[in-house]
Amino acid sequence: MNPNRLVLRGIRYYWRTNAAVVLGVATAAAVLAGALLVGESVRGSLRDLVGQRLGRTSRVVLSTGFFREALATDLQQDAGFSSSFDAICPVIVMQGVVTEQGSGRRRSRVQVYGVDDRFWRFHGVAGASGPDGRESLLSRPLAADIGAAAGSSVLVRIERPSAIPIEPLKRFSYQIRMSAAEKLHLPPPLPMLGYAELISDAPVAQ
Repeated sequence: MNPNRLVLRGIRYYWRTNAAVVLGVATAAAVLAGALLVGESVRGSLRDLVGQRLGRTSRVVLSTGFFREALATDLQQDAGFSSSFDAICPVIVMQGVVTEQGSGRRRSRVQVYGVDDRFWRFHGVAGASGPDGRESLLSRPLAADIGAAAGSSVLVRIERPSAIPIEPLKRFSYQIRMSAAEKLHLPPPLPMLGYAELISDAPVAQ
């Protein structure tokens, strides 16, 4: 019996085992191919999302405190800057709490951006301007979350910059008497409300 005939007879005899192996390998290959396709799709979606949020931004200069607004103009007039970048735009980024005045619904830990017309020109958005005065622009998810619509009155509370960082204070426990804070016109910083114990002088209903 030659080797080829022996192999064929072995395949026919163990056809059930061989079929199970082939099906298993095919299933594993299909699962791996699907995972690769899904993973690539997720990476592409995340890449597009990040690109949409960054817009034309390629470099960011951050500071824990405020610096001169004219710094943007000084950098743009620098010859070294103009050789590497097209434009610059100053932006204030802080964390705050947004409340819809009519319903009282609010959302905490909201990113609040202070921008003007230069922001829209920087990103090449035609026909956009402001906000002006006491106006504000809300993202669609935030507006839906607090029930705000065009023309709604919203209250934005932001953390006041301080020389003492709030983060180290989180290692301690604080008790805040709200009545005293209101009399002194010293509201506690927003991040402190996440770990401080609030004490009210209001009587408790029996």
